[in-house]
Amino acid sequence: MGRRKKAFSLYVRRVIRPGKKTPVKVYYYRTYDEHGHRTPGRSTGKETVPAAEQYCRQLQAAGQLLTGPLDMEEPESKIPTLSAWAASEHWWRWGECKYLRRQLNRSDESRPAVSRRYADDARRDLRLWLLPYHGEKRLDEITAKDCEELLAAWQDKGLSRKTINNKASIYRIMLGEAERLGIIPRASSPWARVEGFKPTPHAKGILTMDEARALLNPAKAATIWKDNHLYYSASLLASVTGMRLGEILALQRSDLFPDHVHVGASWGKLGLQPTKTKRVDDIPLPSFVFQTIMTWCAWKGFIFSFQLGERPANGNRVNDALSAALEKIGITAEERTRRVLSFHSWRAFANTYMRAAGISGDKVRQLTRHASEEMTEHYSAFRLEDFKDVAEAQDALVASFSEESAKK
Repeated sequence: MGRRKKAFSLYVRRVIRPGKKTPVKVYYYRTYDEHGHRTPGRSTGKETVPAAEQYCRQLQAAGQLLTGPLDMEEPESKIPTLSAWAASEHWWRWGECKYLRRQLNRSDESRPAVSRRYADDARRDLRLWLLPYHGEKRLDEITAKDCEELLAAWQDKGLSRKTINNKASIYRIMLGEAERLGIIPRASSPWARVEGFKPTPHAKGILTMDEARALLNPAKAATIWKDNHLYYSASLLASVTGMRLGEILALQRSDLFPDHVHVGASWGKLGLQPTKTKRVDDIPLPSFVFQTIMTWCAWKGFIFSFQLGERPANGNRVNDALSAALEKIGITAEERTRRVLSFHSWRAFANTYMRAAGISGDKVRQLTRHASEEMTEHYSAFRLEDFKDVAEAQDALVASFSEESAKK
């Protein structure tokens, strides 16, 4: 003989109370019909198990156990909640997420569709910014209004427009994939009816030619850079190539040649990764820059290293060294903040210099590895020997650094 079922059972859901912004646990109860099947859940309105059980017993004693606000979710529904969908698909877990595996399997191994850092950031956003708000909502019950209210809640938390768009993008992908796989009906993803925010333009600092000459004057390197050839060389390389800091830190001795540098990776928190645009390029390099690096780099492995090539230097320290050098030439911390000056400013400097030197926009975009896929394909026809004019412009630039020394 089977065990007799209790008259009711409890389960918990996270709900946002009217006028509140953070979800709380509320207990619901289910009963059973004449066939022994569970009935739809109903709210007790209580936030603890003892209070919910007492509420149900009082209803049972009064013969009113099936009354009370109806929980519109059907417990037996095959459509999962956002939390259940995140768990079943291992969303954004590197090496486990089904979506990521599909994306990576379909992309070129040398240019993976998704980076580990992106996946880790998305997983963090899912845990901190999506599930606490909509985790207990069933996928087909999430509305455009819910999404609009979520964007407003993020704004109230002080998040920037760009940050909000990034988090919404994670959510869009998840519900879009649920729709594509038939988990929810077609055209039911609410994000298709919710517009993103227009991001606030981000100012990018740029160094002037006079400032570049003052910083990179080889005769003054010992004073300006405290005789640290590694930091000086990193800025020198960035000034003539427009390379990103992560790309410079990722360079190994096998990537450096007398007339060019091979750019195919970036170094960051997760170690070696593809470049930001997933491109692999050979960039012209002035002989002076090659020789400068070779005067102090006598090891294999990573070039910009304080551990004899075993591991790259810390990016923050490279940035700090540039800040200290800027201070030496009279640019205060307040001015650096106002002008948004950082190591990335060398990238803008290189771009501006090349355009002023008469280098075509096509070649400048190739030199700086333009992010647009369309542009990437368009400029991929260029070969290193096609960049003679770029090399000449680079030589003129580094020569001007030494000329500044002669003038003094």
